[in-house]
This record gives sequence, C-alpha cells and structure tokens, in this order.
Amino acid sequence: MVLVTQQDILVLPQALHSFPEATCLMEYRKSAIFYKDLKRDLLDVEFYCNSPCFIYAEQGKEKITSSEEDAIIINAGTITFLPYGRNLHSDYVRTSGQLKAFLLFLDEDVIKDFIADHNHKTKSKTKYENKFLNVNSNTLLDQYFQSLKIFETQRFTSKGLLKSKLLEFLHLLTLSNPEVDFASLIGLQKSRSEKRNVRRLLQKPSHLKLNIADLARLSGRSLSSFNRDFRATYNMPPKQWLKKRRLSYAEKLLRRKDLTITEIAFDIGYENVSHFIKSFKDTYGMTPKQYQDFIA
Repeated sequence: MVLVTQQDILVLPQALHSFPEATCLMEYRKSAIFYKDLKRDLLDVEFYCNSPCFIYAEQGKEKITSSEEDAIIINAGTITFLPYGRNLHSDYVRTSGQLKAFLLFLDEDVIKDFIADHNHKTKSKTKYENKFLNVNSNTLLDQYFQSLKIFETQRFTSKGLLKSKLLEFLHLLTLSNPEVDFASLIGLQKSRSEKRNVRRLLQKPSHLKLNIADLARLSGRSLSSFNRDFRATYNMPPKQWLKKRRLSYAEKLLRRKDLTITEIAFDIGYENVSHFIKSFKDTYGMTPKQYQDFIA
C-alpha cells in the first residue's frame, strides 16, 4: 500500500489498485466496483474521490471526515454517498470489527443515463448537493451486493456489464428510498477542494498514474489555474514535466529488476506498453529491456 502523510492524498479509485486489502471486481475508465476487507487499523487516511462514490458497509464501522469537519459514521448495513472533488479523511479501528465494504464509482456515462431516466421524477423529492448521505440498506440491496462477490473469482471486464450493474444499483437504491432525489445528488456534484501546494502534491510517485486534469482537480484548481501555477513552480508545462518524471521513476524501477516492463508501465501511468517503450527509448536511447541488460 502507498503510505499516506498529511501532505499526500490517495486518489480513488486509482489508488485502490495499490491497496492490498482492496479487490477490483470490475472497472472501466472512471467507473469501478471494489471490495475492501480491512484487518488492521488505518487512521487519518486522506483521500479524494475522482468520481461520485457509494459505499456499502457489509461489516464493521468507519468514520469519514471532510475538510470542513463534517463527519459521518459508516455502519454495517448502510449505504453512504461520498461527493467527488473533496478532500476527506478516513479512520478505521479494529475494535469496531473487521471492515468489509463495497465501493461503487460512477463515471459520466452512467450518471448521464441514470439522470435521463429520472428527469421527470424528481419534483417532490428532497434534493442534496455536495453532501454526505447515509441510508439504510434492505434485503433487496443486500442481495445485490452479495451477488457482486461472484466477480471476485470470475474476472469479467465488460464495459456494458459494469454499466448495467451500476445502473441496477442506482435503480434499486432509488426504489428503496423514493423520498431522495439521487439524480440530483450525483448529477450536481461540484469540486470544493481547497488549493494544495503543487510541489508537495507531486512529491509522491503514486500521483504519476494521474493525468493533468486529475492533478488539477486534486490540487483544488481549474485546469487553466493549475497550468499557470505549475509553470510558475517548475518553469515548464505540466505535460512535459509529467512525462519526464514518469520516465525518471521508470528508470529507478528498472534497476530493481523485480517488476516486468508491463508492471512498470502501469505503475507510472502508461496504459499502452508500446507507448512507454517508445518514450523510454526516445529519452534514454534504448528500450527498457535493453536498459536492464545494460546495467546488469
């Protein structure tokens, strides 16, 4: 797991891939379903949701606190909504029981389809914006989450299947809580994160997986503001710096020789291994494999 300090924030769902207690059941772009099984204390873990997130606690208890000191307790048998774009802190102590929970992240396509189906049904419902929300689960929702466990052993990667499972959850949640305007809740999210120190933000290798837009959101800035402040700090555009930093870190990983070229490419944010190999060769004059052989 990536160690977290007060100067570092885990970006979810991306950071969950480095979390040994978390299993990715399905994922496509910013939509994902993870299962978390904590057996040890984790206190003051600062994190950031890169897309709207729902947490279903199967067992245990966890406290989530915002930067404004709003707090919510996630108890077993509850479903909690976490708005995206806010710096949050998580506290889990084993005395509350082993924590087992599902985390569902929704991308724009899922949200768009859900809102389109509920536009005409929201007039008399309670509206929420940028708030925590906690509702009780029921037998129908409990069974839905139990059905997701099959994907722990059957690793399907279908974009359509993931989207249908997330929409199924949203529809079941809406039917179970007709008084809540979930379409408004997930559709009107706005980032309210405070600005963070750009140089401190980029010290950790865990942020190399993110793109420029994600780094801008994480820093609490608009894209244009982030580009301006970045240039003032590093005297170069962020895209150029990020590529240079990724390849520099890749060179260090290649020296360890305990990771494959594919694993290194993923660790530094390259989704295309061939693109990583070409970028590395353009910078160092040899492919990653040739570099490993050279320093052997």
